[in-house]
Parts: sequence; C-alpha cells; structure tokens
Amino acid sequence: MKVFLFHVGTPTPILETELELVRKHDLAGDTVRVVQCTGNLANSHWNISHTNAHCARCRSRFKNGWNRLNCGQNVELRTFPRKAESSFVPPPVFKSVESVKQFRYDGEEIGYGVASSLISLFRDHRFDVHKYRKSVTQTIVTSVQVYEALKHEFMDFRPDRVYVFNGRIFTHLPAILLCKTFGIEYFVYEAATQRDHYILRRNATVHDAPAAAEEFQATWAKGGPDRKEIASSWFELKRNGATKGNMKSFTQNQARGSLPVGFDREKKNVAIFNKTIDEYAAISGWENAIYSPDETEGVRRIVESFESDDRFMFYLRVHPHMIEVPASTSQLMDIQELSNRFDNLLVIWPADIVDSYELLLACEKVVTFGSTIGLEAAYWGKPSILAGRAYYESFDCLYRPKSHGEVVSLLKQDLSPLSADSALMYGFNRIAGGVSFKYFRQTGKTSGLFDSVEIKADILIRIRYKVAELFLRLIRVIRKPSLIRKRLVDK
Repeated sequence: MKVFLFHVGTPTPILETELELVRKHDLAGDTVRVVQCTGNLANSHWNISHTNAHCARCRSRFKNGWNRLNCGQNVELRTFPRKAESSFVPPPVFKSVESVKQFRYDGEEIGYGVASSLISLFRDHRFDVHKYRKSVTQTIVTSVQVYEALKHEFMDFRPDRVYVFNGRIFTHLPAILLCKTFGIEYFVYEAATQRDHYILRRNATVHDAPAAAEEFQATWAKGGPDRKEIASSWFELKRNGATKGNMKSFTQNQARGSLPVGFDREKKNVAIFNKTIDEYAAISGWENAIYSPDETEGVRRIVESFESDDRFMFYLRVHPHMIEVPASTSQLMDIQELSNRFDNLLVIWPADIVDSYELLLACEKVVTFGSTIGLEAAYWGKPSILAGRAYYESFDCLYRPKSHGEVVSLLKQDLSPLSADSALMYGFNRIAGGVSFKYFRQTGKTSGLFDSVEIKADILIRIRYKVAELFLRLIRVIRKPSLIRKRLVDK
C-alpha cells in the first residue's frame, strides 16, 4: 500500500497522532510519503500571521519527533515547495465572509477552509473582511499553494490512502477535495474525548453527522454488559461539571441549583441553549435548514412568534464557552439586540452563574441548535426540540421539526419526553470511543509522551518562542483597557 500524509504545524496530540500513523504503516511494510511544511507556506492555521518564532518551534518539534520514529527506507520525507505552481492571483476584494466561503479555485470549494480558519481565529462568524483583508488574501494564497502542491504529489506518488487532519481548515480541506477528485481513499484523524485515543474516519470528516452516527452505533455494539452504566456516567459527569480524559466542562463556575431571578414556575417556560456559531459557520452542509442566516435569527423568530402570548417565557442560555470571545463579536451583539427588543426573553450571559442544568429541569421544554445539552435534556427526561444540525440529529430521543411552523407547533403542544435510549450511545462513545494509541501516552489534554519521551522543540528555540509570546502578551495587556471599557458599555 502507498500511503500519503502531510504535516502543517499541528500541536499535541495531533503531531503524535501523525507519528503514530507513520510508524504503523512503516512497520506494516507500506510505502509512505510524508510532506512537511518547513516554513515555505505563507501561513498556517496555528500561525496565521507566520511569526518566525512560532515557525521555528514547529519545525524543531517535528524534527525531533521524526528522529524519534527512526523510519525505514520505505518512508520518504519531502517538503512543500516555496511557491505555488500556478500564476494564481487572489481576488482583490471580498464583500463578506459569505463571499469568502463561496470562493472557488480549480472548481473546488477551498473558500470554506479559508473562512473556517479565519472565523475560528477571529471568533466571529461575520468578521470584518475589509479590516482583515491581508489575512484573507494570504490565507487564500496558502490554500491554493497547498492545493497545487498536493495535486502534484498525488499525480506523482499515486497514493492508495491519504491521511488528513480534521478536514475543515484551509491547509487540509484541499487534500479532501483532491482525494474526491482522484478517487483516493482518505482517513480523517482528530483528538478523541477519551484520553490516549484518537478519532479516525474513512472517507468522512469529523463533522460528517451520518459518519458520526455510524461510529456511535459501532462503539455501542462493541460495548460490554456495563455499557449503559458507563454511558450514564458521562451524563452525570457533565451535569456535575466534572471532567474525564479530554472532556471539557463549561459549567464549573455556575452555582448549583440556581435559577434566574424572578423565575416564574407558573408560566410555560422554555429554555433555549445556543451554540457558538464560529465552530461550524464555514462547514459545508452545516447550514441551518430552518433558519437563515443563522441560529440567532431562529431565536428571534421563535420569541417573536410568542410575543403576544404572556403564558410563555423564554430563557436563552448563551453558551458559557463564549465568555472567551469579545463582546463585539457578531453573535453576542445580535443576542444583545434580542435582549433589548423582547420582554418575553431573558438572556443568561456566559459569565452568569445560573445553573444550566437546573434551568433545563425547571423549564417545560428545551430548544437547541446542535449543542450537546439538547441530547442531555432528552436523557434527563425533558422534551427536547432540535432546530439545527447536530452529530446526534438522527437519534429518536429528539423532536426534529422541519420548519419554523413545526417548531412553534411543538412549543404550543403538551409534549412528553421521548425515550432516551439512543442518547446512551452518544454518552458511551464519548467515554469508550476512538482508536487506542500504541506509542503515545497522554499526560494532559495537550501533553504526553511518544516512546516515553515528550516531543519538544530544541531548548534555545523554545526560549526564543517564549520571549516572543511574552512580548505579544504585553501588547495585549496594553490594549486590554479599551476592551474592558467596551464590555462595560455593552453591559
């Protein structure tokens, strides 16, 4: 088998996943070609402005990891060429993020990868394309460069299998597009929730909902007699704000048992849990089929439909993860407008200590747009209405309306909770899913040992990198007062 893999500045545990995959095929006697970014790309997902210190650290870490592999003669290491093999000139102006997403090169949707990375970087699904014009242009140039380089490699090497990280970012989406064009089998890898494991999906990205559902079912089928108890423990951990493995908790700072001031149990209370739009805004196929342009418009239409019915009260719990984003982010500004506009809506902001799970239990129904808590609501015996895309969207524990009219109709009805059996598959996968590492052992979410050694950059390069990072932090501190004033004004 001929296997192709490329490395563009991935952190732990992704770098170690790549090393693991190379060694696996090396020991199997496969022919492996690895292409590495050695600073020849204009930028990358983790080094969008291409700072030299970051680039040097990345190269040094990869060098030390590669040396640790001690590969045989059937493994070849190459580098990306310095310039794209084309006369491509990027468009001088984009009118919006949407126009960036729609950009095509060689007929392929590489604009989605560009938009996805920049949205993640700026934490804004409608970032100012004029303000960040240089970043947009530079990122498109890099994506085209990767596309052309990989196209040349695929035609030359003719791999049977290609490994791709994640699949949505601008340096990696081109690989999937090319694999589809050339009919090459590809596997997408990503960090798993379970420690010492990684996700690996054949001919599907980690954002492919049907593929995710198949994985949930497969993991469940392999489970033992205690799989229900294991699955239930995941829901308990989430509710208690605890973590296990690579799990994240966003409720640790909430006050257990607390509800919004003035919560009236005599009303028909509906809890709405949103999602951080920048996490999925530029993934092709994840557009909301009911509400356009995004889920915040869905919240507006739902609340507006009940504006004249004082029996209903809506509580929008803004995802606690959004405490990390500026108040000027488009999604938060849109929600602020809703808060100012509607009396039948109470917005619970990210830093608010109101207990998300107590709110869930106290309300009559729950509406989500893909957040995991929609599945959790079903597990805890609440009628849960899914009004967007989700990895668990095919599960029968949810009410799945196809239109705004159906959403309104469901909210007006006396709904019974649906069976939560299917929800258990999701919880079990989060604890027991993924592929086990053989050579890598995690010691933290972003740390671990490969062959009992931590893969680090050389000491002098690490010092240089830390000095550069300290300088950048000082710049941020100098600018921070203006951001604090902005938040106070918004409040």
